[in-house]
Amino acid sequence: MQAVVLEDRILYPVFFIYHEPISMSNLIHKRIEDNLKEILPYAQKADEILQSLKQENKGRFSAIFPKHSLFKAQATLFLPYLEEVNGDLDKLPQDPQDTAFEPLLTDLLKKIELLHQVLGSFHEIKDDEKNT
Repeated sequence: MQAVVLEDRILYPVFFIYHEPISMSNLIHKRIEDNLKEILPYAQKADEILQSLKQENKGRFSAIFPKHSLFKAQATLFLPYLEEVNGDLDKLPQDPQDTAFEPLLTDLLKKIELLHQVLGSFHEIKDDEKNT
């Protein structure tokens, strides 16, 4: 890792991947994007299962996450929540010094953690059902 001095004379860490400099902010955005790409197939598979349960008149619920959760979306499938998180990532400022950066990043990471937990539990239950 190297550091660069920008016009404001503050040292910023810079990471070099494939010989291209990547700022800390870009690295954060990229890691979150990679994480969302990792979650996507699990969300799609879970949505397929939920759709089939709904067709069998099983799985009656109004939303995956309660109204008082961090999510604004109220959906019976996972993809709308993933889309919300992706939209939040688009709103995340590129400048980590921006006052909005830290609270937005914190909420974004909490939402991703919730998605990981619920999707992990969902798939674990479905896998256990297959094995019994």
